Amino acid sequence: MVKQFKYGIVFDGSGLEGISPGWEFLEMPLGYMYSPMESNYIWEKKKSKLLSKDLPVIASSHFLQDFGLVATGPGVDREQLEFYTKRAFKRLSQVGVKAAGCYGGHFPVPADFSKTKAMDQAIWFINMMADEAEKYNIPIALEPMANLDTLFPRYLEGIELARESGREIVRVMADLNYFIALDQPLEHIARYPEYCMHCHIQGDGGAQPNVGNREEIFIKLFSIFRDMGYDRGVSAACPWISTKGGDEIDYKYETAETLRYLQELRDRVYGS
Repeated sequence: MVKQFKYGIVFDGSGLEGISPGWEFLEMPLGYMYSPMESNYIWEKKKSKLLSKDLPVIASSHFLQDFGLVATGPGVDREQLEFYTKRAFKRLSQVGVKAAGCYGGHFPVPADFSKTKAMDQAIWFINMMADEAEKYNIPIALEPMANLDTLFPRYLEGIELARESGREIVRVMADLNYFIALDQPLEHIARYPEYCMHCHIQGDGGAQPNVGNREEIFIKLFSIFRDMGYDRGVSAACPWISTKGGDEIDYKYETAETLRYLQELRDRVYGS
């Protein structure tokens, strides 16, 4: 049987209670909703609710999305990063995360800052992350995000940095929006199939995948995954909008319709 990828959902918009049945995993937005800076008391409550959904939490994102933390640039605080990262990976391990996404926006290179110094900072930070990741066997997925003022805006540049780190546990994440933003060929994902740990998809305007007209590019992406034998996660990582009209979003309806649409596309590529 051909290996198939799994569909997951990032729930920063809908919340756990708004997710329809049928999704295959959850992706937790770490710094955005589960900050390691929060007390263990708060974490235990959030963890309990997270695990009550009865869906595996195989991925995380938004690693440093908190307290102005950055991995490069003049604002780097190594002591704070070390505390944050140690606690982050411990907590990720407690919910079963298998890929820890680290956003390219965490690696800014200001116009008046040395790119060489930024690279040195990035290598230090990634190695420090890798030390913690290896304790729990949680691969790191660097996520290039198409911002030219960051250290690795393109997918292949993310792979270069992962390889430069010299750490086997450091890989990359493919985000469809960012491929489109810089007109990067999706075929770049297949150049180093072993490096792709996770994938984010969205529809037009950053909305859910069934909004707009991206069917052709989804089919192409999924065909590449099929040919690669990719069997990890593809997350709907998007701000949700109402397709019914009006300002109020019926998340149960929207997440169900999105999943139905995506399942049909996967069946077309792999055969139902």
